[in-house]
Amino acid sequence: MGAMSPWHWMLVCAVLAVILAIIIGLILLIVRMVKSGSTAATAHPVPPGWYPDTADARLIRWHDGHHWTDHVQNR
Repeated sequence: MGAMSPWHWMLVCAVLAVILAIIIGLILLIVRMVKSGSTAATAHPVPPGWYPDTADARLIRWHDGHHWTDHVQNR
């Protein structure tokens, strides 16, 4: 087998570059999927209950488990 011509070297380099780009793309895709999954898994919902009102320290506000409501009362 003789020495490779410059065209062969360019073809080998191009193929290696494509393979490297595919590997990097797959790694980035996996990292993005892991990050989005871990964010959803670690998010703890607020249980329903009365909590200190951030707008007025004299009040407590009801959280229904999903949203803050308009229901408030004195502490």
